[in-house]
Amino acid sequence: MIPDPRLCAILSEADGKVLCDVGTDHGYIAVGALLKGKAERVVAADVSEKCLAKCVALAREKGVESRLKAVVSDGFSEIDDDIDVAVIAGLGGYETIKILKNAEILGRVPEKLVLCPHQNAKELRAYLKNYCIEKDYVVKSGTKFYPVIVALKGGDGYRDEELEFGKNMPPTHDFDEMISTRKRVLEERFSGREMPDAVRREYEEILRLC
Repeated sequence: MIPDPRLCAILSEADGKVLCDVGTDHGYIAVGALLKGKAERVVAADVSEKCLAKCVALAREKGVESRLKAVVSDGFSEIDDDIDVAVIAGLGGYETIKILKNAEILGRVPEKLVLCPHQNAKELRAYLKNYCIEKDYVVKSGTKFYPVIVALKGGDGYRDEELEFGKNMPPTHDFDEMISTRKRVLEERFSGREMPDAVRREYEEILRLC
């Protein structure tokens, strides 16, 4: 297993009797949840049979294969298990929204979602307007910053000013570093030049958060 701050953060939030790891890839989350006792059973889902084979091989190597079910599935489309918590990580915000929309149509959205988009987090947050946001914080892995969002069914989502950078809940030093890094990038990029309106609004929000 690869010690990675992003994966560790996701695993720390993935408590449930039955966990579904959507887009499991190599299976680090799926197998890690079983090894750490975060879930009794895990459904590992992926559109790629090759990725699922890697996940199953890892589960077999770690001795937890009997508690893992591998399913070739586009999102939740082929999953009929009673899921308590789902992890959707490593995908873009738009792809995550697509998966959640389809899950809602099928009536298969679990009570708890652990989301970690690698881009378009703002759009994903806007989509989560009817969810209770239990946590939304930033984790740095390597040189990149990732949002970790824990959402529960029923709620009022985000305020408009929280869409760009999230709630910082609980507060993290990684969030502060992300904001200061983005501030520096924008100041260097637009030094002596007028910022476009969208960028200027982002910069003003950064100044508010500093």
